[in-house]
Amino acid sequence: MNVTICWTTKEWKVIEKIRKKFGISSYMSVNRETPCNIKEEDMELLKETEKRGFIQIRNK
Repeated sequence: MNVTICWTTKEWKVIEKIRKKFGISSYMSVNRETPCNIKEEDMELLKETEKRGFIQIRNK
């Protein structure tokens, strides 16, 4: 599923852990957004990450 992640946390260690878990590229725009392709089975965990306040999921 193609989504855009907006990083709300500024902690680089947390961002790196999330990127490794979901296979997200290291690209980040000046608006702190990263376009990515997330597997359907990982979407539930990604939504939990959003609930904890680390990211915002945007469907662009």
